[in-house]
Amino acid sequence: MIEGLRTSLVIPAHDEEKGLPGVLSAVPAAIDEVIVVDNASTDSTPEVARAYGAILVEQPVKGYGSAYMAGLAAATGDVVSTADADGTYPVELIPMLVRRLCQGSYDFISARRVPDDQARNLNNILRFSGNAVLTAVTMLLFLRLIRDSQSGMWIFRKEILPRLRLTSLGMPFSEEIKIEAWRSRGLRCCEIPIPFSYSGRMGAPKLRLWRDGWRNLLFLFAKRLGIPMGGA
Repeated sequence: MIEGLRTSLVIPAHDEEKGLPGVLSAVPAAIDEVIVVDNASTDSTPEVARAYGAILVEQPVKGYGSAYMAGLAAATGDVVSTADADGTYPVELIPMLVRRLCQGSYDFISARRVPDDQARNLNNILRFSGNAVLTAVTMLLFLRLIRDSQSGMWIFRKEILPRLRLTSLGMPFSEEIKIEAWRSRGLRCCEIPIPFSYSGRMGAPKLRLWRDGWRNLLFLFAKRLGIPMGGA
């Protein structure tokens, strides 16, 4: 427990047998429950999750949002934290973030990524630029100060989930959960910077920069206009 609260960690995973061991071995002992959502993996992801003592949730419907919806529904902690299975997010910082949540009386914290490497390859430049564009559009459309709309590491009180109208089954789920939290009346939200390394990813990347970037952008306009895009 952290600050007297049970904490769950939800990790979506599709073919992440290479990255998952490093992530699960770094999970702090203070985290009460680790849930790995096997999102239609074809490798040994389920076996790896079980070997490290994680609770395995099967979600055969592919999609980032689809995996998270299954994992969040299964979480039983007072506080829910998230991370990717590829090793890019520092799960060892979760206890600190949960303490910040409690001490600041926040309901939702999003980890704002600060690159800790200087890799200037084309993929990283495109990622940085794409994130900046999507974040700027998010702020303009929804008039909320969210400086990293695409971060996949969040810490929030489980009790607020019913107040968040989450619809995306795909990559836009990441921006949608922040939009919903920041727009929900009475919820206290903030961003806290964390170190992040694109070059530290283990395993094959699942993000398709152009395809997913366009989908995320279209989803923002659709959500602002109230047009359903659940499969995005």
